[in-house]
Amino acid sequence: MKNNYRSEIDGLRALAVLPVIFFHAGFDIFSGGFIGVDIFFVISGYLITAIILKELTDKTFSLKNFLERRARRILPVLIFLILISSILAFIFLSRNELLSYFKSVNSTLFFYSNFYFWKTSPYFESESELEPLLHTWSLSIEEQFYIIFPIILLIFFKYFSKYVIHFFIFIFISSILVSQYLALNTGGTLNFYFTFSRAWELALGAICSYLIFYKKLTINLFKKNLLSIIGLALILFSIFYFSNSTPHPSFYSLFPTIGTALIILFADERSFIKKILSMNFFVYLGLISYSLYLWHQPLLAFGRIYFEDFSTLVKIALILVSLLLSIFSYHCIEKIFRNKNNINNRLFLKISFISIFVLFSFSQLNINFFTKNSTEVDLAKLLTKREAIYSAKIDERLFIKNRIKYENMNPKILIIGSSRVMQISNTDFDEQVLNLGVSGASIEDHIAITEMALEKFNVDKIFIGIDPWLFNKNNKQSRYKSISNEYLLSLENIQSMSKNNLILRSYNSQNEYSFYEKFLENLYDFFNLRKLNLEIKEYEINNLAKDHILRDGKRVYGNLRKQEKLKKLKAKVIKYSMLNYKFSNENFNNYKNFIKYLVKVHQKKVILIMSPYHSPSYKLSIKEIPHYLIVEKKVQALGQDMNVRVIGSYNPNKIPCNDNEFYDYMHPKESCMNKIVNLNK
Repeated sequence: MKNNYRSEIDGLRALAVLPVIFFHAGFDIFSGGFIGVDIFFVISGYLITAIILKELTDKTFSLKNFLERRARRILPVLIFLILISSILAFIFLSRNELLSYFKSVNSTLFFYSNFYFWKTSPYFESESELEPLLHTWSLSIEEQFYIIFPIILLIFFKYFSKYVIHFFIFIFISSILVSQYLALNTGGTLNFYFTFSRAWELALGAICSYLIFYKKLTINLFKKNLLSIIGLALILFSIFYFSNSTPHPSFYSLFPTIGTALIILFADERSFIKKILSMNFFVYLGLISYSLYLWHQPLLAFGRIYFEDFSTLVKIALILVSLLLSIFSYHCIEKIFRNKNNINNRLFLKISFISIFVLFSFSQLNINFFTKNSTEVDLAKLLTKREAIYSAKIDERLFIKNRIKYENMNPKILIIGSSRVMQISNTDFDEQVLNLGVSGASIEDHIAITEMALEKFNVDKIFIGIDPWLFNKNNKQSRYKSISNEYLLSLENIQSMSKNNLILRSYNSQNEYSFYEKFLENLYDFFNLRKLNLEIKEYEINNLAKDHILRDGKRVYGNLRKQEKLKKLKAKVIKYSMLNYKFSNENFNNYKNFIKYLVKVHQKKVILIMSPYHSPSYKLSIKEIPHYLIVEKKVQALGQDMNVRVIGSYNPNKIPCNDNEFYDYMHPKESCMNKIVNLNK
């Protein structure tokens, strides 16, 4: 069989890339636009398998030549993108964001960014929208596929040629079963980024290639039209009806992937779908789709960071800029580097090696520098001198650790917990409060942060927000890992019922810069537009448009954010870390030991807080996820066993907090939290 050019495949690429862009831009109608990546995976599996099968049959296959062609296709534009993004990063990103960015650069350069973002950025969380290179996770999976798959296929073709299709089917079945299991039994982040969870989509493309290469699908035009139209319908259904609550990848993902397979198999010759997808507009978008996919996410991320009002007009403008850059990249980089007559193999390898080495070295220097000179440190120091500072994208755990290190106040009350207790402040008490809440706090966060704080401050009371996900075995909150060493030392103290381990390390507040550090500091100071955005001027105090943090640790939404949240105040099932719920006796017993340790060893008064949920959402949730009721009973029992007071309830009607006393479905306002705290008086 000849590998003839199929224009409809380029049209299919256009159908894949556009929904991804609109989804990342935040257009709600494209709620399932993320499935465009799944379409790409099927297409890649089909095209790569077709190339390899043909060359193996013709006895012209060379692994070296294959990898060289893949490198010419992928590396030049990717390297150029990283170069431009790194320049923009120094202009728009804060210190901590630069640290995160350059870590993602290294993971992208060496094609393990899917594992990096698995550890750091859940795909459907809002913070992931600010990662300029988040989308490279799919590129890493494809590169891993390009390296491993040809070797395996070469072995099978040579020794087990009769079983090639069986191998494809085995990978398809085993991989989709793994993805379904992970989708139902974990938080979903690993499943989304895990290479083997995606292997079945690539295998599906390989199966299509095998069927076209070896089998003659002799069906009439009517059936081809019918099946390819069904394929398109399945894709469109997925784009507009899937959402971030759809388990993915899973059996649900068969809708867009089977739809893609149907188009690959049957949209040929005179079929209606071929004519549609072969239109010049779609074909050209398909040709530039790789560049378009690469450019859109960094521009959208930088746009979200820079523009306070990320309006529809701004989104469209950034998408158009992405399109223009894609056209430039395709004609001036992709086409030039893919042509051996322009750049021979030796020159290409030199350019690639030097570029990767320079980018990696520069990234590593930045990682070292911004680890020591982070936004968390700047914010913590600044807050000791100000009544409020602007909030920024930070590692909240490291920020809290540095707050404890540098804070010079003498609090008598500590607030420990998640964002659901961040509204508690000095206005709720007659004594000095220090709120050390962090978003999505886990048991590990509670233990490490409390132990660090008690090493520094001699408080009388500790209020701990006890959220339902704390005792979920499938709790996906793993952000505590940035203070994992502190947690392990704290855990040893709890297990031994002693204060033997000192958690806070000695530190030197005076930084002596090396030559390269002085260079990076000057570079940052000269180019960066956000370096002054942390400090609040006196005239801004009464009209703060952006999110900010008060001296006592209370987090306050800015005017724009408040308006945004009010618009989104709709009833929804509260699935946050509770969708795949399994009560963990181990977590529960560990928490009991933690409370016992605070009472017996530190001799502190502990009060447990159950923050309420938005009433309409709570009513919906307990019907679908009745575990909320069970957890509340467990918490009450914990309080009785440990002889500590429990205040509040997940049920807002028990406080009572009105529906207008919530920012969203799970975050109560300060007025609601004040009612709960008054229950303690």
